[in-house]
Amino acid sequence: MTNYSAVKKRFQDLATAANTPERIEIVMAVEDRYILVKRNDILYRYNFYKSPLNVAKLNNHQLTEEEYDTMEGRLFHVRVILPFIQSKWIGEKLEKTYGQKTRSTVDEETMRGADIWEKPGGFIFQWFEPYNDIAYSRTIDYMSVDMIKTIMAENEKYFDAEERELLRKLIVN
Repeated sequence: MTNYSAVKKRFQDLATAANTPERIEIVMAVEDRYILVKRNDILYRYNFYKSPLNVAKLNNHQLTEEEYDTMEGRLFHVRVILPFIQSKWIGEKLEKTYGQKTRSTVDEETMRGADIWEKPGGFIFQWFEPYNDIAYSRTIDYMSVDMIKTIMAENEKYFDAEERELLRKLIVN
């Protein structure tokens, strides 16, 4: 998985490269959480995940806060934020690139939901929104399946991490 500093450095390098035909700007960044990039007038939000300290301590009981602070968030989700574009046009481009969609939650009446592509590395969601009785899209999400599994597993641990740590201390001491 790609970590926060590697992604940020890549965009800093692209933004300052003299020979790039693209206009790239890091609009905002919160360390180990997200990087918001404007690339040719389209916004990309790169989201990162860092295990909560309580969960990280379950895996490494000797972990100090200083060591935890040096750990980096890992990329798990990219959101593309576009101007309103007709959904059928975006869908055609996505199908050309990724093949047929595998699922859809789009309600034909409300024109809300998502077309979904399940790929070996993750999921792609094309979100639909109605405007003047036409389906438009302005958001596309890419999610890593491995990171989603990690986050879900750690979420289960997180809610009882303090209790587990207390029991570990009672049993060990």
